[in-house]
Amino acid sequence: MKSFKSGVIVGIIGSALVAAASAISYRQTVIKPAQKAEEHHDEVSKQAIRRSIAAHQSRF
Repeated sequence: MKSFKSGVIVGIIGSALVAAASAISYRQTVIKPAQKAEEHHDEVSKQAIRRSIAAHQSRF
């Protein structure tokens, strides 16, 4: 009975570690690149607006 309890505890801890590792890797591979792309798009858009205003032209 003791080995069963320790096996369940080890299984629960292992499952929790696997879930945490997969969440961290998902964040690194999917969420962060999407945020970087969005920030880059915003920066480029701001630069385009500044250039448009500097040239005394309408953006649209």
